[in-house]
Amino acid sequence: MLNYKSIYSIYKKEIKDFFYSSIAYVFLALFIVIPNAIWFFFIGGIFAENNATMRTYFAILPYIFIIFIPGLTMGAWSKERNSGTIELLFTLPVSQMEVLLGKFFAALTLVAVALASILPVPVLTHFMLGSFDWGQIFAQYLGALLLAGCYIAITFFLSSLTKELIDSFLLSASILLVLTIIGYFAQRLQFVSWLAWVKVVFNNISLSTHFMNFSKGVIDSRDVIYYIGLIAVFFYLNIYSLDSKRWS
Repeated sequence: MLNYKSIYSIYKKEIKDFFYSSIAYVFLALFIVIPNAIWFFFIGGIFAENNATMRTYFAILPYIFIIFIPGLTMGAWSKERNSGTIELLFTLPVSQMEVLLGKFFAALTLVAVALASILPVPVLTHFMLGSFDWGQIFAQYLGALLLAGCYIAITFFLSSLTKELIDSFLLSASILLVLTIIGYFAQRLQFVSWLAWVKVVFNNISLSTHFMNFSKGVIDSRDVIYYIGLIAVFFYLNIYSLDSKRWS
């Protein structure tokens, strides 16, 4: 059974590590500046929409996450291995799942704080473009957090397979890129009838395809189950990877 105090202790340690180093500050600063700059200067920002909505901002998030989340979490295990602290973690009276959950929620917290940086936009433009649909905003933020959770879980697993930070980053970014754009190709490419099943598979496994409903403000239980299930799968793979290295 999970010990929530242990999870919280690991969580606090990871948050402190993020802020004691420059990782959290660089991540937050770049995440606040770059997505907003792309949204406002290249897409037109909220003024490019016909009504008060942030759909285009959330539509680009899956592609923003491809770089930012591996940059934040690439050292989840590879850094521990290089510094020798992973052996110490294995000797502490905490389970690997508790360590994994503590690390996961610490990274997800930073992403949530970064996403909160866009909240002033609907508040400040409320009187300029009309009332926002706050239910839509809630769905978009929920989808963004679930999507980020998947990216974090995948990157954590890949970090457990590598020893070097750059290897972890490149491997994670490459795989996330494939899993993100595969849905785009499924929609844009024409498949012959006997390969129609490939399009279905691409759509079903694509991280971005399942985010489309959320970006429109729609919460579909199938998308929620997909993200939670994918996080669980990569948690299992992460624990298996750590166990295999622990006893090797």
